[in-house]
Amino acid sequence: MHVAICDDNVADRKHLERLLSRESDKRRGTPNILYVDSYGDQEHFLINPLKYNLIFMDMCLEHGTVETIIKELVAVGYCAPLILYSSKIDYTAIPNLPDFVVHAKKPYIPEPLPQFLKLGDENVRGYVPTVTVCQNGMPIDVPKDEIEYANAEKGKTTLHLLDSTRIDIDEDIMALKQLLEPYEEFERVNKNGIANFKFVSAVMPLSVVMQSYAQLHISPLRYREFKFLKEDMDKFS
Repeated sequence: MHVAICDDNVADRKHLERLLSRESDKRRGTPNILYVDSYGDQEHFLINPLKYNLIFMDMCLEHGTVETIIKELVAVGYCAPLILYSSKIDYTAIPNLPDFVVHAKKPYIPEPLPQFLKLGDENVRGYVPTVTVCQNGMPIDVPKDEIEYANAEKGKTTLHLLDSTRIDIDEDIMALKQLLEPYEEFERVNKNGIANFKFVSAVMPLSVVMQSYAQLHISPLRYREFKFLKEDMDKFS
């Protein structure tokens, strides 16, 4: 993903560069690497703004600079997210800003960056959705569509990937289910197991059989529910 920082405060610009470098390190080994360009003036930034999937901006040395830049972006057809940070100037007071503008407030801090970066990810052709989990206290991004199933055993939760890789994570099965909640293909099939129904080969009265032939126990009372879920997933596969 191509990211631009457009900030005329040198110290703030360098600080955001460091924060984004840390976020890029977390994505190492995934297809969603960050490529960051940094600008302190509008002239150089506006040479080729359409290459960017996400822009972070605060140009406060001269009033009207941000409005001029946004007008130019609209004129060339830019439509990816622009995170507009208010500091000396309250940009929320600017009327009729385009829908791609997202407001934030300085200082630059780490907490909201992953969510802002997800907005940019969605504008990348070939974007690979990932699930952020922790391993020994360190966050890692796992491609969502590579997770076949997860199970918890002896206090340890393990992700099982399609290539047979196993990843032990810090989250318990309940926390993992909450992380996977936005994705309808993941279902908690028993107290200790979550299945990706895109990779369920068969639903039996007492188990779901995964593509890798692993079997996860289910209650017979949920057999019809899981059978219908598999049929729904098969329609869209």
